[in-house]
Amino acid sequence: MTFLVRLCALCALLLSLHAAHAQPGPQPSPLSLDGTKSTLSLAGRSSFWVDGGGQLTVDQLEQLQAELPFSIRNRDNRLQLGPGAVLWVKFDARVVDTGTQWELELTHAGTDLVSLFHRQADGSWKAQHAGDRIAVRDWAYPDRYPVFALDPRADQTVTYWVRIEHARVPFSGELLVHNHNALRELRIQQQFLLGAYFGMALLLVATAVANALVFRDTSFAAYAVYVTVLALALSASLGVGGQFIWPGWPRWNGLAEFVLLPLTAVTGLLFVRHVVQPRRIGRGLDRLALTLAGVFLALTVWDVLHPTATSLQALTAIGALTMALVYAMLWAAWRTGDRWVRWIALGILPVLLAGTLPVLRNFGLLSSGFLSQYGMVLAAVIEAPLLIYGLLQRSSVQHEAQTRARALALTEPLTGLTNRHNFMLRLHESLVRAQRYQHHSALLLIDLDNHGWFAETHGREVADRALVLTGSLLRSVARDVDTAGRVNDSTLALLMEGPVREAQVVAAATSIVAGGLRPSSQLPVGATLKFKVVLALLPDAASGADLESNAQAHLDWLGSGLDALRQDGRRTILKLNF
Repeated sequence: MTFLVRLCALCALLLSLHAAHAQPGPQPSPLSLDGTKSTLSLAGRSSFWVDGGGQLTVDQLEQLQAELPFSIRNRDNRLQLGPGAVLWVKFDARVVDTGTQWELELTHAGTDLVSLFHRQADGSWKAQHAGDRIAVRDWAYPDRYPVFALDPRADQTVTYWVRIEHARVPFSGELLVHNHNALRELRIQQQFLLGAYFGMALLLVATAVANALVFRDTSFAAYAVYVTVLALALSASLGVGGQFIWPGWPRWNGLAEFVLLPLTAVTGLLFVRHVVQPRRIGRGLDRLALTLAGVFLALTVWDVLHPTATSLQALTAIGALTMALVYAMLWAAWRTGDRWVRWIALGILPVLLAGTLPVLRNFGLLSSGFLSQYGMVLAAVIEAPLLIYGLLQRSSVQHEAQTRARALALTEPLTGLTNRHNFMLRLHESLVRAQRYQHHSALLLIDLDNHGWFAETHGREVADRALVLTGSLLRSVARDVDTAGRVNDSTLALLMEGPVREAQVVAAATSIVAGGLRPSSQLPVGATLKFKVVLALLPDAASGADLESNAQAHLDWLGSGLDALRQDGRRTILKLNF
């Protein structure tokens, strides 16, 4: 009896399991397009199945659907489709609000081929196609992303079949149903923001090229190349390139992202290498950067000529190594302490962080979403002002040293005034002009009378500081057309271009003497600058042809007057010919 009871229980259990297995799995509920929501996601409301051979037609699929293991497609659904495999997504929709057109959008650019099938009222199939294998202008609805129109029949449930081919890269694009007006409004907002970025990128390229030409700085040229390739790569990954730049090139539209993203990594690596110059720190990083760039380009060519899942994984791996090397170069440069290097590092960092998203996506560790699509754009917007500021600082530091080196041919290093040779040329030219146009210019010879006292009492450094203050005082008195220069160790000169009046010359001399007597925090307490000033109008009418345009003779003439003035302890200003 006990045996019979157990046998019956076992039979009942087997029957229940069979019944449970025979029952169809949970089916997603149809979408009700009643206008209460302008956008609906198919996540949880659609089912999917992968045709490994890719041989079934939509008609065959419709007939066999009850026998195929369709599963509900959730938001985080991520699939790696094998060679020749096709992803089928099925959903039902019922139009209640007939006042508008409803459209299906695949929120992902770069899909190889996407098709939407449904039966029309007469029972025939309607097919719509989009994807990289088709020129964007030949899509059902040319757009950034694949967009398809749904059947407008009211109060009738329509079954839709989405066929997706997407080789090598894991597919995780989201399917959304939009009210037509809502989708157009969304596109306008997206195009406005993307247009702002691409406009900024174009302005940055123009600015960088201008700086490269004006300052002959190859760092700006490298930056222009990097920004250009980055903008093109983003236009490819966001569908902007296929929509506006190459709408009739399906072959390039399919290759663009696989070519431009690696080129962005290579140009970014070479740009960082050129700017931070890792060879200053060690030749190892520099050689590794060049080697890695060459390997990256070779793998890109391989991936273009023979695209396989292996070539893509190799390309993704070398991209990760490139980012790691850029991190290493920036960290090594950061430790040098240069401020401009730190601005460059802060600018590159957001792009490096955003660059990990496509790496994770290609390895199947991340689904497509807002950050994976727009993260690089946001990073590029943050990067732009930081990088351009860092490059301007770097250029300023370099050109300051170059400007000083070039200025040594014309200026005196300590005071920054015109050196003796250049001052004598200016004086000669002024004498020639004064004789030609029959007017007077003026020459003031200024001696720092207590320069020797500064050197003996407070040291050479304080004496040099006094000369620097004297030079600054002369620049403040001189007009735009005047020239101030250093004649010898403690004597400076001011050439006042004509025509000038006697009162102007005397006022300038008085201002120099009074300015020197003002206390300065740069001098020892209680010390002031004491000057002896000799002034003359040039050319001297009384000298006749003796001096003429001889600059050295005029300078010697004022020098003899200065020697006489030094013997007079009470006078500070001597007028020679007026």
